[in-house]
Amino acid sequence: MGFTLVELLVVIAIIGVLAAFILCALSIAKGHAQSAYCKNLMRQMGQALAMYVHENGGRYPYYLGPAGPSYGDGVGLDGRGLGLVYWSSKLYPYYPMNWTNAGYRCPGYKGAATGQFRHGSADRLGSYTYNLRGGQVQDLGFPKHFGLGPCLFWSGDTAASEAAVIVPSEMLSIGESRWQKSDRPPMPSDAMKCGLGEGFGSFATRHGKKFNQLFCDAHVEAMNPVVLFDPKQSARMWNYDHQPHPEMW
Repeated sequence: MGFTLVELLVVIAIIGVLAAFILCALSIAKGHAQSAYCKNLMRQMGQALAMYVHENGGRYPYYLGPAGPSYGDGVGLDGRGLGLVYWSSKLYPYYPMNWTNAGYRCPGYKGAATGQFRHGSADRLGSYTYNLRGGQVQDLGFPKHFGLGPCLFWSGDTAASEAAVIVPSEMLSIGESRWQKSDRPPMPSDAMKCGLGEGFGSFATRHGKKFNQLFCDAHVEAMNPVVLFDPKQSARMWNYDHQPHPEMW
């Protein structure tokens, strides 16, 4: 006995609905797998960061700091033409990966990765970011930063000490980089920046609707970007003294 046209259309519609559910489930599963892989990379970075701190006088690396071995990674120049080395290169003895290698590439990130200065600034493009200046939203000329390690030539402030981090389990160290949905291709900086207001735009996430973040105690947590980048909700997590510093918003 043959199918009528109506019965055939119903069957096709049901198959289409089921296929849509399956594709959605596969997409979610892929996102979870990418997130798990990303978190594993960040945990390795966290262990490397901890080893660096323990072997360097209890201080975190500058975002772009004193010259030293670059291990083939990008090296920048300060205003005096002196060589400076990025934070990722400081971690190389403990995490032997260059900035443009897979070890610094989240599987959900499809943007560019550059090892040198871009557009005349210190920032590089890449998959991950370093908390260099804390919850300071705008570059307002504050003489002191509350992140882990600013650019050496930005201020006379030293890199943060391990002892200065009041609550390591709530202090951001390395995170997934952010970019606006309008950026084509994605152009995210490797310098961690806080802020939700004008000029920051919307957020493009990679796996699900959250950003993976590494904390100073080496644990990784997925956070809602609306909370993560809103200083009114998260400023304490950006600053080593665990204070919000609203004067820097």
